[in-house]
Amino acid sequence: MCHLQVFLAACALSAGGFVFGQSTPVAAPDKGQALEKGQASPAAAPNKGQASENFGTAISAIASGDTVLKKPDGSVEATYRYRLIEPRAALMTDASARFPLIVFLHGSGERGDDNARQLIHFAGNCASDNFQREHPCFVLAMQCPKDEVWSALDIKAAREKGQNPHFAAEPTRVMRALMQAIAQVMATKAVDSNRVYLTGLSLGGFGAFDLAARKPELFAAVVPICGGGDPATAPSIACIPFYIVHGSDDPIVPVAMSRTMNEAIAAASNEAARADRPQGDPNNPRPLSKRAPNPMYREYDHIGHESWTPAYRFGDDGVLDWMFSQRKGKAAAKV
Repeated sequence: MCHLQVFLAACALSAGGFVFGQSTPVAAPDKGQALEKGQASPAAAPNKGQASENFGTAISAIASGDTVLKKPDGSVEATYRYRLIEPRAALMTDASARFPLIVFLHGSGERGDDNARQLIHFAGNCASDNFQREHPCFVLAMQCPKDEVWSALDIKAAREKGQNPHFAAEPTRVMRALMQAIAQVMATKAVDSNRVYLTGLSLGGFGAFDLAARKPELFAAVVPICGGGDPATAPSIACIPFYIVHGSDDPIVPVAMSRTMNEAIAAASNEAARADRPQGDPNNPRPLSKRAPNPMYREYDHIGHESWTPAYRFGDDGVLDWMFSQRKGKAAAKV
């Protein structure tokens, strides 16, 4: 079985970008730029070899948990740890209230065993008062160990030979643990099962495509960022609203991987729409009903590998408003 190669460090953030298919520039945020109303400030990453006091304090307020995989004989196979961000307690007093669940898959650089680094990008921001005030939700962020990957595929062949990735028939061990943790959270927390969102970046972007193909009935929307997937899975995931994001100049994960999945899902989505069209008089065919495009697709220019930085924002330049507007059982919303 081929393993996903370790990604290099993310490139330095540059300004500028564009919406794919449009000529109007979209400004990518500077790292120090103030964020829009309702968006959390970026979480501070710990210095190498020295824990950041602010980072550690913020993390300590986020609930931790674990999920245990068992062997057929009942013995422990492995234990995986996660963080679970929850809506504010004042909102949880209504026993009938239900909230969205975001399943977040981190990148290669956040792997480990400290149950903290997976919060550096995006997930930690979701715990802020601003974020939870605008969109109260649960966020499940499991940490993938250093020697494991969300999805086992040959990224080297895809990068060097232009071959499409192929997902393995069976999920990796950490992916099995993640699916088990999702089921546990949904069974024990006030989760709105019609608003379960899946997103991941880089290594986690590949994992998001993989998990969506294994559990297409679970998710109301999927947002893979600077990742890639297996085009053969497109017919099984075309029923899910996707928003695919990549940097046009990504030196780590070729943008062709996202473009390929965009084309494959779009073709499968169009084919499914044609198949669902009511059959009428062949001499007077009815047009396809109007619907939002699937997938949504965006490329940011001059952003390198860090396309998650401008993507995880509210407003027209980001994906969060679109993601939170999606609900299972209704046509995909275009924001």
